[in-house]
Amino acid sequence: MAKGSAEPLDGYIQISKEGLIIDIVEGEPSETLGGTLIDARGKIILPGFVSGHNHLWQSAFRGLASDQELYGWLNSLHWTFGDFFQDGDMYNFTLYGALDQLANGITTTLNHSQNVAPTYDQYLEQFEAEMAAGQHFIFSYVLDENEPSAAIRKSKLLSLIDDTSRRPGPHACLGFGLHGTGIYRDMDFHREEVNLAKELDLDMQIHYLEEKAESFRNGQKKFELMAEKGGLWDGLVYAHFIHVTDKILETSAKAGAKMIWNPLSNGRLASGLADIPRYLSAGLEIGMGVDGSASGDVCDPFQNMRMGMYALRMKDSNAAVMSSIDILRMHTLKTAQVLEVDDRVGSLELGKFADFLIIQPGSPVFDPYSTVVLATSANDIESVWVRGQKIVENRRFPNHDMGAIKNEVARRVARIVSDQTGNN
Repeated sequence: MAKGSAEPLDGYIQISKEGLIIDIVEGEPSETLGGTLIDARGKIILPGFVSGHNHLWQSAFRGLASDQELYGWLNSLHWTFGDFFQDGDMYNFTLYGALDQLANGITTTLNHSQNVAPTYDQYLEQFEAEMAAGQHFIFSYVLDENEPSAAIRKSKLLSLIDDTSRRPGPHACLGFGLHGTGIYRDMDFHREEVNLAKELDLDMQIHYLEEKAESFRNGQKKFELMAEKGGLWDGLVYAHFIHVTDKILETSAKAGAKMIWNPLSNGRLASGLADIPRYLSAGLEIGMGVDGSASGDVCDPFQNMRMGMYALRMKDSNAAVMSSIDILRMHTLKTAQVLEVDDRVGSLELGKFADFLIIQPGSPVFDPYSTVVLATSANDIESVWVRGQKIVENRRFPNHDMGAIKNEVARRVARIVSDQTGNN
């Protein structure tokens, strides 16, 4: 999936003890290479999927509000249960979400963390859970708006970044970004977020123009305010970005802003279909995400690719509008480029982390790209590797007891539901 490469290679990958790709060679490996040989003859090896927008903790709350759009769904989850979270809830929910993504072949994710629990320490459990899961991640951090000053809010972020840099590596965290909440709270707070992101050279991702009615009622009007506060620059990443005007699209592309497309979530919440070919023609850089684990429900990148590609084809009655290799690259290398981690993940290239999947095709392979996109599911994943280590095999985790984790998540959700019901 490397840039400029369209031909699959029939050969082998050599991986260092540090988990980096040190050679990609056509043909059979020599017996003199030494090390451990993993025989994948007749199988497909591809880079691990990259998901550019996720709320991992939501994995515990799937199937809620199935007939609701965005704000009805938010009311059924965030605004119903959030106040009843306790210590350890965010950790266990996020750990489950990260491992579930790994089982589905997502080796790198942007965790668009959310400050839903009652305390900030409980919020930060999301970071520690991701570190424990082993999945590569970018932590999209929410500034603590309950702190009295911008200086304190900044210091808390700097402390987390500094602490992470001191941990022995390589580890799971690839970096940080900001989850911008100011456009839904206070535009002065938005300016603070923008200025801090620019000062620390962090991208800032925001939910924008997702739900149709809200986009036309308020969302589009906020664009000029965002620009006035300095919020339109090449560090801005939109999540969703469906109901755009020509001016918003063209101005955003010119400024270097980017976008994460979330087809599963957009379909589930009836948010609408982003006009991806139009966006690409405007010069917008686009990656993909499986979004909240309870708004996409199944964090399956194979379903996500098909949902997006098929919807575009149906809209235009044109099969050429999006090809298999295009959508596969969008969910791997292109997303890594949007997240600015393509120097380390997103494709199988020398010097990058050995993050990959081994897939056992379920049928004869005429074209590997079409086999992966059109005829493969997560059940066809034989193993998932991160930094050259096998961390999932046939949906089982050698380093985690997934059954125990699921039981703990179910116990905690039952307690939250009981507490919420009793409070009412």
